[in-house]
Amino acid sequence: MLADLDNGRHDTTLRLFQRVSRMSREQQFLLLRQLAGERVTREIFQLIVAMPESEQLQLLEQLGRMGESDAGERTLRLEGSEPRMREYPRKSCLINADYRVRGRDCRSYILDISIGGVFVETRERFTVGEEVILNFTLPDHRQPFSLRGRIAWSGPEGFGVKFEPLPPSQGSAIRRFVEEPK
Repeated sequence: MLADLDNGRHDTTLRLFQRVSRMSREQQFLLLRQLAGERVTREIFQLIVAMPESEQLQLLEQLGRMGESDAGERTLRLEGSEPRMREYPRKSCLINADYRVRGRDCRSYILDISIGGVFVETRERFTVGEEVILNFTLPDHRQPFSLRGRIAWSGPEGFGVKFEPLPPSQGSAIRRFVEEPK
């Protein structure tokens, strides 16, 4: 009987993991805030304690440059080579993307986008500064995009691309997509 309870609990936990993994990053943060409730500060402290000292120092430096009013409006990243704070508003998304790096064609997903660049999910690491050609189509937009950019940072979950200057029509389309309500 105890084994049946353990199996049922395991099944429930697995189903929760699957659902949470399908949520947008923004939805995951809202869920985390709801689950952590009054413990948010404690949870943040535990994450800080688990960080290597180099990441702690980088976070300390970033927080020192950030005014309190900016805290909820900008994103901090702890990967060493990524820009300190994002320059443009971003939108969480799940967009199929084909991209070319080092002469290799790859396929993955864009998980967030801004007028300045995207985050592409992949386990593969790339060198900062490498050229990327990214092909994707925004939801509710007929014309596919083929944009050039450079890898701004690369981490264990993917890489950030900083777009080269965008044609005005494509820049406007991305801006509209980012600004439209969810």
